[in-house]
Amino acid sequence: MKWLQIKEEHLEQILTWRTSDFVTKFMYTDIEYNMDNQKRWWTSVSEDENGLYWVMQQKDQLLGFVSITNIDWHNKRGEWNYYIGELKYGMLGGFIGAYVYNYAFDVLGLEKIQGAVLAGNEGVRKIHQKLGDREVGFYEKHILKNECWHDVYLYEMTKERWNEVGKKFKKYQAEVEEK
Repeated sequence: MKWLQIKEEHLEQILTWRTSDFVTKFMYTDIEYNMDNQKRWWTSVSEDENGLYWVMQQKDQLLGFVSITNIDWHNKRGEWNYYIGELKYGMLGGFIGAYVYNYAFDVLGLEKIQGAVLAGNEGVRKIHQKLGDREVGFYEKHILKNECWHDVYLYEMTKERWNEVGKKFKKYQAEVEEK
């Protein structure tokens, strides 16, 4: 799997994924399909010194988005996010965390990665559990979306824990395009 730096040529594809029903229903916010806003978003993430953002590619096919954000370089922790934009590649979603953890711990030198999952996204909650993440709790009524309150489940993985539970996933090494 390759992770490519986001370029202007990717913006329309990312926006199409991000505004699709099967992606946006599990996001904190809904956005409108607006290329001007998308370009502003791209400018902001390009300048983000505490975030890394990529499009994922498998066999020359773009399949989704992955990021490590809110990186606290001093305390060596960050948060990860992803979505598969192409439904036919949905089964790969179960492996993205392994790629993220291997990169975050082995390449970036982070000690902890956190994740948050909107209630109702049971598939991604199960992925966190299968990878060995520790569920540390949840925020009750944390996100107001479509006039309905949603809880958010919180997960974490430490480098030490990954070295124990992630041994079988060490082969999942993304080819990452650096800035």
